[in-house]
Amino acid sequence: MKYKFLSFLMFLILISGCKKDIEPIIRPVETFQATLIPKTLEYQYPGVVAPEKEANLSFRVAGPIDEFNVEIGSFVSEGTIIAKLDQRDYNLQLEAFKNKETMAKNGYEAAKAISDNAKKQFARVEVLYKEKAIPKKKYDEVLASYKAAISKEKAMLSQYEEAKKGVENCQNQLKDTYLVAPYDGYIYKKFTDNGSVVGAGFPVVGISSLGKTKVKINISEKDIDKFLDIKEVSFIHNNKKYPLVLSDVSRVKSTLNLTYPVIFNFEEDIDIPVDSQGIVSVTFDSNEEKGIIIPVEAIFEKNNKPSVWIYKDGIVNIKNIEVVKPYLDGMVIVKNINPGDKVVTKGVHELSENQKVNLLEPFSKTNIGNVL
Repeated sequence: MKYKFLSFLMFLILISGCKKDIEPIIRPVETFQATLIPKTLEYQYPGVVAPEKEANLSFRVAGPIDEFNVEIGSFVSEGTIIAKLDQRDYNLQLEAFKNKETMAKNGYEAAKAISDNAKKQFARVEVLYKEKAIPKKKYDEVLASYKAAISKEKAMLSQYEEAKKGVENCQNQLKDTYLVAPYDGYIYKKFTDNGSVVGAGFPVVGISSLGKTKVKINISEKDIDKFLDIKEVSFIHNNKKYPLVLSDVSRVKSTLNLTYPVIFNFEEDIDIPVDSQGIVSVTFDSNEEKGIIIPVEAIFEKNNKPSVWIYKDGIVNIKNIEVVKPYLDGMVIVKNINPGDKVVTKGVHELSENQKVNLLEPFSKTNIGNVL
């Protein structure tokens, strides 16, 4: 009986001890103080260095490629023959039209001689008719012959002119069997090779010009008007900044990614290889832009609405926000919170309304490796 009482007493002591140890867990959180948009906004876009001129070259006529004189990376001067088509069929066609031209010319010259003779005869008959030396029937016969001769001459002249145009067209087609470099540059792509049969307009090679280069980026439709009022822009490549000047903002979407190309020129001659990639940093005035800047990791969805936790006096409360647009370095521009509000940035999915939390102080900059 005595042992049973002692066991019961120890049980009560253990229960009371456990109750004292059970305390609510206060979760530590990190926060960020929301700030107003600065007077100038900086946005960064991936950019690529492009040549001043770039084109895919093609033949204006069809046929098998008989000569191919370049490889990828080949330098070509303006006027250099890049490739040539087999000219056999075009030479035969030219010869045929030259024969037509000769026949048409002979026919025209014969018709013109007849017309000239008819004109002289009509002139004599007309004088005799006016002097009433010949009857009207004779006059009408000579006039009809004269008109027929003139009509024949005009018809033969038309055939002759058509044959000459045919010869000229064949000569142009023969010239078009040569693919010629339109400017000094490098061959950066080959779409086909020697022996291939290509159609008119089918790309054969791509050529990039020498000299000046430019920088290309792509923007969304809503940013087009903003780019017409740039404060400052530069190209960041290998940790160096190169000033740029806006050249053109396209109003037509690019074929592949359905964005709008924007072109910049370097302020000075820069020796950066074509196709080099970097960052285009663009600064705009933010006079018309409204909103607050916070880290993107502070945002979560609650009831299909973007929200944040606002920290105040050791408690967090949810706040619905409106996301305006992304900003730099993982920051976003939002509305519906106030500058100075402290938004929770870590563990946002593990909190609840009116939950008590401890504010975690940021690590010291000298705390390398975050071990302190």
